[in-house]
Amino acid sequence: MMGDSFGTTLLVVLGVLVALGLALAVAALVVIRRYELPLRGTVATLASLAYVVSPVDAVPEIPFGPIGLIDDIMVIIAAVVYVRGVIAARRGLDPAGLDDPGRAPRDLPRQPSARLPRGRRGIRR
Repeated sequence: MMGDSFGTTLLVVLGVLVALGLALAVAALVVIRRYELPLRGTVATLASLAYVVSPVDAVPEIPFGPIGLIDDIMVIIAAVVYVRGVIAARRGLDPAGLDDPGRAPRDLPRQPSARLPRGRRGIRR
């Protein structure tokens, strides 16, 4: 009885990990194609995915349990930050998404300036 429960749990966990890996791979491919990443961005994205799915880790999951996932999470975070910087540089924006500090991004529509009706300019009440 106990073996069936463990086997079922193991299959569910493996299924979730496979689904998560596929979701990460699809997201990476979408980013690579949508933003036309240069070679260095593509290599960083694919290398981070390869590290996450590879059985060789800096901190293995088997002896350390959930703590072993920290290095995988850190690699994903580092790759996301790096690729975001590459995309921002490719678009000519600083990492915060602004053209120049204090100015709005180029893709936002310009707001019309507030104009007073004729005859009311400069009159204070």
